This record gives sequence, C-alpha cells and structure tokens, in this order.
Amino acid sequence: MQKEYKLKKRASFNYIYRKGTVFSNDDFVLYTVKTKGALKVGFSVSKKVGGSVQRNRVKRQMRESVRLMIPEISPGYNIIFVARSTVYGKKSSVIADSMRSLLKKAGLLGHSL
Repeated sequence: MQKEYKLKKRASFNYIYRKGTVFSNDDFVLYTVKTKGALKVGFSVSKKVGGSVQRNRVKRQMRESVRLMIPEISPGYNIIFVARSTVYGKKSSVIADSMRSLLKKAGLLGHSL
C-alpha cells in the first residue's frame, strides 16, 4: 500500500476510535470518519491474535487486501480495520472478502477513480 494512504499517528487513531462510526463482522471491526482530505487507512491487530509473527502476517494480509481495493473505496475518509482473533489462520482471499463486505456495509465501496 502506498505511503499516501497510510494512517500512522496515534492521535489520528485515537480520534477515529472516539468519533468514528463503527461497523463489524466476525473477523473485523471497522471505524470510519469523514474527512476533507484523501483516503487514509490504518490497521490494528490485538495481542489476542497469536504471537508477533502471526500478528504481522495478518497485518500484511490486511494491507494487501486494501491495496487491491483502493481504487474502489470512496475518498475523503479515515478508516481503521481492527482484526479480531478469529482472523488468524484464514486465507488471504477470505480476509479480503470479509474486508470487502465490511466496506460495502459501511457504504464506502463502489467509487472508482
């Protein structure tokens, strides 16, 4: 995923957690906040998900899934995906489908550049 789409600052994460709209499914919790800027996406995986190697693998799978969906996601939002413990061990395609369904539920998919 390109640097321009990454959400990194702790203050940004805290703001989105406090003010964001929440959507969830079995594998993820999605927090969204409408902004005036470009699309920014952050990822979080709880320590309940395996060890550090497993958490980093899940984050890589999540980043790749979003990278492929970026052209379809509506701009002007800050988004955080929080992985639940059920996501560990699932295939990348299943993770991508779960993330896509959550974005559709939030009404953020369907836009193309």
